[in-house]
Amino acid sequence: MRHWKKLAALGVALVTFAGIGLAWAAWTAGGTGSGSAKAGTAKALTTSDASASVVNLLYPSGSADVAVTINNPNPYPVTVSSVTGNGAITSGNTTCDASNGVTFTNQTGLSIVVPANGNVTKVFANAASMSNASVDACQGQTFTIPVSISGASS
Repeated sequence: MRHWKKLAALGVALVTFAGIGLAWAAWTAGGTGSGSAKAGTAKALTTSDASASVVNLLYPSGSADVAVTINNPNPYPVTVSSVTGNGAITSGNTTCDASNGVTFTNQTGLSIVVPANGNVTKVFANAASMSNASVDACQGQTFTIPVSISGASS
């Protein structure tokens, strides 16, 4: 009986060591490498007609609101930090042009969030001014004020 106990103990030991040996013999693998991602290209912000948003109107020696709709075609939100004049102010009447004293006050220090693939209309209070030199042909005109928009991803 003793002999059988010794054989059984030896068998258990062999099976245990064989299992450890098999586990030890299994191949392991590791390594290094790299993945890849590709960045998109930012699309320019644009503006569209927002004249319907203007409440107070221009007159000689006065100021009026300027409305700008900022369109963001990007798949991420953009925070606009400034809207600045970028060219000659015109109207639908060639007799009433930039030489008639219509000016735009640059808007800086802004924090306007334009949602991804969205737009925001912003009305800048009293941002347009008309000098007393403006001619009668400027009456009733809608002025186009070219602007440059600066911002960054939010």
